[in-house]
Amino acid sequence: MRITAKLALNQIKRNRYRTLGAISAIILSTALTTAVFCFITSGNTMLVSFLGEGYGEYGGAYQSLLLVPAIVLGLLIFVMSVTVISNVFQSSANQRINEFGILKCVGGTTKQIRETVIYESIWLSIVGIPLGLVVGLGVGFLGVQITADFISELNDLQQSIIMRPISVSLSFNVTPIAFLCSAILSFFTVLYSAYKPAKKAGKITALSCIRGFGEVRMKDMKIKNRMWIRKSFGFEGILADRNLARNKTSFKPTIRALAIGILLILSAGSLLEQARQMQEYMDPGTRDIMMDYASSRIYRMNEVTGKEEEIILKPIHSSEAELVTQRLLEYGDIQIKGIGYDNCTYHAIISKDYLLSEMIEALGEDFGQEVELDVELMVLDKNNYAKVCEAAGVPEGSNILLNYYKYNDNGYMKHIVPFSESIEELSLQKANGEITMFSVDGFLPEEQVPSYVTALNEKPIRLIVPEAEVRFYDWFCHPEDEAAYTQHARMVSEEFFPTYTDDSYVEEGFTVRISREDTMVKVLNIAIVIAEIIIYGFVALLLLIGLVSVISTLSNNVMIRAREFAILKSVGMTTKGLKKMLICESVICTLRAVVWGVPLGILIPYVLNLAIRKVVPIIYEIPWLLLITSVGIIFFLILSVTFGAIHKLKKQNLIESIRMKTD
Repeated sequence: MRITAKLALNQIKRNRYRTLGAISAIILSTALTTAVFCFITSGNTMLVSFLGEGYGEYGGAYQSLLLVPAIVLGLLIFVMSVTVISNVFQSSANQRINEFGILKCVGGTTKQIRETVIYESIWLSIVGIPLGLVVGLGVGFLGVQITADFISELNDLQQSIIMRPISVSLSFNVTPIAFLCSAILSFFTVLYSAYKPAKKAGKITALSCIRGFGEVRMKDMKIKNRMWIRKSFGFEGILADRNLARNKTSFKPTIRALAIGILLILSAGSLLEQARQMQEYMDPGTRDIMMDYASSRIYRMNEVTGKEEEIILKPIHSSEAELVTQRLLEYGDIQIKGIGYDNCTYHAIISKDYLLSEMIEALGEDFGQEVELDVELMVLDKNNYAKVCEAAGVPEGSNILLNYYKYNDNGYMKHIVPFSESIEELSLQKANGEITMFSVDGFLPEEQVPSYVTALNEKPIRLIVPEAEVRFYDWFCHPEDEAAYTQHARMVSEEFFPTYTDDSYVEEGFTVRISREDTMVKVLNIAIVIAEIIIYGFVALLLLIGLVSVISTLSNNVMIRAREFAILKSVGMTTKGLKKMLICESVICTLRAVVWGVPLGILIPYVLNLAIRKVVPIIYEIPWLLLITSVGIIFFLILSVTFGAIHKLKKQNLIESIRMKTD
């Protein structure tokens, strides 16, 4: 065995607390890496069993869905691990300054000093990585099992929607290659973390080593006298601030680890809160059973007009939909609300004179006297159509324009009255150039529009007509016995819309679903819960890694500076004053982490919200409670570690400390 390897092994045996901290960091880092690989291999097995090799037609999208989160988590693990493990080796090198000086005086080379630190990382890896693989296997197994239970529930919900068995299942699967990759990546992380401290230790001169300076020596530098520190913490605060300024290298990893911890907590909490807001936005607020018919469509360029047009392959006529309504009513004492709509066929050319000022502002376009607007053509079941005509004060057979527009204005939901009631006729045009004239016989303001119609607010012009062919038709009902009604609805569905293949949407040109209206919200809720478990689980483990860095830095920093503290006490500083100085160092260190972590933890979810708010009306709000709680927890942990280090310092002899006997 090389002499440098023996020296490294001897140091590991002598410094048990530091060794324990380093092994803990390596175990956590390896465990997280292994857990990520467990999720990748298990997810890949699930997708292959369901979609086949290559994940089918949308293989690239599914691969991105699987790999992108894994890469992001992997980078976070790597950054946090390097920060923590590198700090442990830096502390080790600082405590061994005298040893390095003696080695250089008796002929030791810079290369040998560097090798000593590298060998120390190798010895620690031999112990930490196998244990980390085992812990990671357990974490991965637990995470996959929890996720699998939710996926099973998702299967049941999806089956209730599309009325076909879904065989998607997630089972724990890990391969020897995944284990090997995890071990190699973890070993590379440890070596990379040790290289920089090893390189620095090798560059320190023998004289500096013997004097005990190294990386923690006091430097001649101009330090700002911060009045707020003097007023807040007194003379001890000034000493603490100056020590932090002179020893930036020692405290940087701790500040970085704390800042990353705060950033992760705020980012994860904010993003999950936005997901919950999205769930609330999508919640229909009812428990109606919905039978939904949807035709497939194709896109093509019209040769005459040169415009893209959508062709509805299997439209449903309102007269056929009315027959379905009557069959559903045969179930018993129930009410059916039927609505059909086509929002892809027509657009209208409308004069600017018919637009109210709020609508012109909402469109936000520099248009001339006329503007082209998309149209949603709607039909209702006979009974509800009669009610709408009565509300609008027009006879049955009339065309009714819904005179309200609800739209997302960069995160804010706006409700406006778009049109003047002087409109008498609308010219609706198809992409092929065909024009159909529709009279406007009546108007309905938003407060008079039935709730199930209000929810469908996709196009500026929404016209209820007596009859039409449409792409979608929905039947809503709120029966007392949901199971019995669902069975009846399925029988009616098979009677009117029989399917002969397992994939009706592609082969038959349409699909029919029967489910509760809030089923998709339940699906989203399960997805959010899965995300919470995974995200908070990884954040918690990453914070544990960061805590190892904090404990290592603060504890070792106190021990390394034992001689400095002894001299301060010998010139009159009391134990209380020394304790206050160390607490001030911890507080200032945490405040600096807060200065970096909080703005980034707010900025990242805010930037992501800029894209989200363009799709759904969700505005980012600073999570003040989470922010205050996380910062409070960080302060508590730092002060606890500091008090522990101070307690260890009390046991040291003043004379021995001045003689630099700090081990």
